[in-house]
Amino acid sequence: MSTEPDIKARRKALGWNRAELAKRAALDKHVVQLIELDQWSEEDALGRVQYVLRSAEGGELDVQLDPVKEGDDGTALFK
Repeated sequence: MSTEPDIKARRKALGWNRAELAKRAALDKHVVQLIELDQWSEEDALGRVQYVLRSAEGGELDVQLDPVKEGDDGTALFK
């Protein structure tokens, strides 16, 4: 799996560190690190990172997603 275009480069171009991207995507910063290292394949987290980056690159510099809640069966429930 390849994260094209490079997520780390896109994050740095925005002047953000991993913690900032993680906060905006409502993810743990270690998940962002694994995504950047191409060692994460869970689609929801990847989608959240991509959405935040696209939004910020498009001028929505205050983008911040709500945290994901889990249902009783472990499935993701969005706020």
